[in-house]
Amino acid sequence: MVIIASIFVFCIAAVFRLLDNSAGLLISNGISVSPFYLPARSVKEEIAKIEDKKLVAKLRRTLIYQKLHTIFLILSILTFIAGVIYEFINPTLVYMFY
Repeated sequence: MVIIASIFVFCIAAVFRLLDNSAGLLISNGISVSPFYLPARSVKEEIAKIEDKKLVAKLRRTLIYQKLHTIFLILSILTFIAGVIYEFINPTLVYMFY
């Protein structure tokens, strides 16, 4: 069952990745960016250049989404590994399909 929980945590990580729209925000405000997924360093550099308070707030929110995406992705990997180890110790998922 822990393996199933890791899939759920991965879905949460995917939601935070979809909420991160830093490139779209910059492009919609006339700032040219090349990659679709901007690293946090690039977003911070753009925040330093921008004077629009609303845009800065939105970009800071996308930085939070990037951090949450990373945290939940790592958590899903750790949960998956723990689930695989737990299935070797107590194989409940295998017996569920008998």
